[in-house]
Amino acid sequence: MRCNARAERSTKSIVASAEAPDAEYKVKLAPIVLVTDGTNYTNAHIVKQLQDEGHQVRATVASLSQEEEKVKALSELCPEAKFKVEVVEVDPAKPETWEQAMKDVQYLIYTIKPEAAKAAAAEGEAPTQPAVEAIQAAFKAGVESKTVKRILLTSSYQAITAAPTAPSDKVFTEADWTDAETAEPLIKSLVLAEKAAWDFVKELPDADKIDLVVMNPTLALGPPLLDAQQDVVKMLLDRSIQGCPRVCYSVVDVRDVAAAYVKALTLDNVAGNRHILHGGNLWMRDIALALSKEFKPQGYNIHTMALPNVALWGLSLINKNAKTLMPVVGKQSQFDNTRMKDVLGITPKDVKETVVEEAAALVERGLVKKPKRARSATTNNQGAAAAATEGEEKKEGGDAPAEGEEKKEEEGAKAADDSAAAKDGEDKKEESKEEAKAGDEAANGEAEKPEEKKEEEAKDASASEEKKEEEAASTEAPKAE
Repeated sequence: MRCNARAERSTKSIVASAEAPDAEYKVKLAPIVLVTDGTNYTNAHIVKQLQDEGHQVRATVASLSQEEEKVKALSELCPEAKFKVEVVEVDPAKPETWEQAMKDVQYLIYTIKPEAAKAAAAEGEAPTQPAVEAIQAAFKAGVESKTVKRILLTSSYQAITAAPTAPSDKVFTEADWTDAETAEPLIKSLVLAEKAAWDFVKELPDADKIDLVVMNPTLALGPPLLDAQQDVVKMLLDRSIQGCPRVCYSVVDVRDVAAAYVKALTLDNVAGNRHILHGGNLWMRDIALALSKEFKPQGYNIHTMALPNVALWGLSLINKNAKTLMPVVGKQSQFDNTRMKDVLGITPKDVKETVVEEAAALVERGLVKKPKRARSATTNNQGAAAAATEGEEKKEGGDAPAEGEEKKEEEGAKAADDSAAAKDGEDKKEESKEEAKAGDEAANGEAEKPEEKKEEEAKDASASEEKKEEEAASTEAPKAE
């Protein structure tokens, strides 16, 4: 989307002449929006869309020196923006850094970072929740600034339901909450942090009241603006899992998420509410088929065969990606996105198009490994192009081949194409045989081994796999921007 640098829509705070040169008027003309963790996958999109709409944006990072490349890339996302993005360093453990970051800010977009509880400092005390303490520190700084009027909090669908469930007619709404006491540590911290945010705002005196708007997005996918995230699209392109287990993803386009925040800055009927941001559900095999249809001609051979549960179990012993999928096989969750559509005015994008567009961006920017077949195809195409160019030059110079020679060349080219197609078919047959064999061996061989032997072999295999991945990454994987 081209940056249009449009002027900020009118708000109640615009009170000065358009020619006023002072800094105070600059703030009133375009309120400052502070976005925490500005370089992460979703927030980079939020920063860009805010700039597109003419907002002044200030983004925080944990370390300017350690994120120098990302900060530079963030500042270049919208070169025609009316206001350049300002990036500041904030250490949650140092309240004075929050004080500086909050100066003149009217809108705070805060992202919860799930973090497991830490052991109590003294015996008899409850464990501390870093995510809760971080929320309280940021919100307190917002209140003390005396300028922050609204906080937009990024929570998650996992605060509504912790994991996909067995098929049912249940449709989750904003009224649903995950049970923190039975949730795993990271999800528990997420739930407690969102509840802490609601409690904090509720307990503020009238003189310090701040609007709170909460967003609960499902899995955000779409073209990355900075680095790629490790999601199902990248995993399928990298062929880091052999086949497609029966796993369902609840997905939303990351650009729809960003648009929701821009809308929620000034709408009156969003304060005091949660908002599920959801585009649709996709099974892994549906994603694989969509990607294969688009990228097979480019030489990408994406696994589209269904992976039986027993084969997934075998792979989970040596493959960390497979292991994370085991608990959600055959399960899915339905979400009600009525508020997203009717209140925020966001019509969700087709999520099948979302995954294809993300994959195209990953390939274009070199954020996924190019397969050997694609590299060979590129080399052959370059050679063919060079030969064609040479032939054209000869024709122009009066050295055109005779009709018989042209016919021979056409027949040779056709034979080469037929040979390549045959080889491609043979490669796929061999690949299918290998995958089926791997599944059978995982299912049958593993069951016959003693438990201790299994664990020992799994550890050795995992270590070997990690070593291979590191060697491959150092020689083949392109550098992420």
